Amino acid sequence: MGKVIHLNLRVDPTQYIPQIRNVPRYDYIHLVRQPKYMVDLSLLNDKVHYLNEILSPQTFVKEQGVSLLHAHHGQLGLLLIPFKKETNLPLVTSIRGVDATLADNRIGYYENMKMLFEEGEQFFPVCNYLAERIRAWGCPSEKIKVLYGGVDLSQYTYRPPNNSDSLNIISAGRLVEKKGHHVVMKAFDKIRKDYPHASLTVIGSGREEEYIKSLASQLTLGDSFKLIQHVSKDKVREYMSNADLFCAASLESSDGNVEGIPNTIKEAMAIGLPVISTTHAGIPEIITHEQDGILVQENNVEELEQALRNMIENREKWETYTSAARKVVEERFDQEAQLLEQAKYYDELLKGK
Repeated sequence: MGKVIHLNLRVDPTQYIPQIRNVPRYDYIHLVRQPKYMVDLSLLNDKVHYLNEILSPQTFVKEQGVSLLHAHHGQLGLLLIPFKKETNLPLVTSIRGVDATLADNRIGYYENMKMLFEEGEQFFPVCNYLAERIRAWGCPSEKIKVLYGGVDLSQYTYRPPNNSDSLNIISAGRLVEKKGHHVVMKAFDKIRKDYPHASLTVIGSGREEEYIKSLASQLTLGDSFKLIQHVSKDKVREYMSNADLFCAASLESSDGNVEGIPNTIKEAMAIGLPVISTTHAGIPEIITHEQDGILVQENNVEELEQALRNMIENREKWETYTSAARKVVEERFDQEAQLLEQAKYYDELLKGK
């Protein structure tokens, strides 16, 4: 069994955890930059180590029997270059969204990424869209292997759409501009006079909390709107199970930040929620318009409003969409299959070394 050092941004219950701790045939060291990034202490174990406390990388990897380094974000790949040079271990880097952009005006980031493309052995963008972004930056094509994030299908049991008269719309994800919650709220405001029993629930937390609350007040959404914060994945799954429609209005933010493919879309499709989303980034790689969901132009309130109306007025199509969507997730986004693919990429790289 090989052993891989994984460095991720923070330790919390995200898809990173199975991609670190459940890769078949590979043991792990879960590396964290500093203790403050250990967000969920329930995930602390004797395999968690802190990068700032490793004084001799060469000694550490020898004692631990490590054969590979995996950074789970572009900026973390840059952090591991000195570690790689001292240990002579191969380095792979996952590319997840913002790390394939020049968002936040990070000085020197483009030049540093070009250096990482030279030094790193492989890159795992989470969708073809991000693969094209880093290829355009100069990453050699032979170093790029798309690795979709998977869904644990044992946790997301498909159920047919609700045939009642309820109309509970849900949008989930961090409260940041690129998630497009504000666009969903504005589109919802335009339809609610015609569907007075409809409700909108946004699940997430983040720096745009006050803006979301202010917008809800400005639109006078009242009791038809709820903002749910700081809930577990199990609770999010419960909210999804009780919803009627899922809306993910992802968009490129004003600073250039983009998505890969939001995990919430995969989860909603797996559980049987009809999905309306946008043509943003890698989303068209999972949703085919009017086949397993509805796609609209990003940052377009009017198109989203019309999509909501069409979906509501054509409820008989929901089961066709959702059964097709579940099949897409099973065939291309099953976590077990994606972890096997990850292990295969490791095998191929280490054989070459």
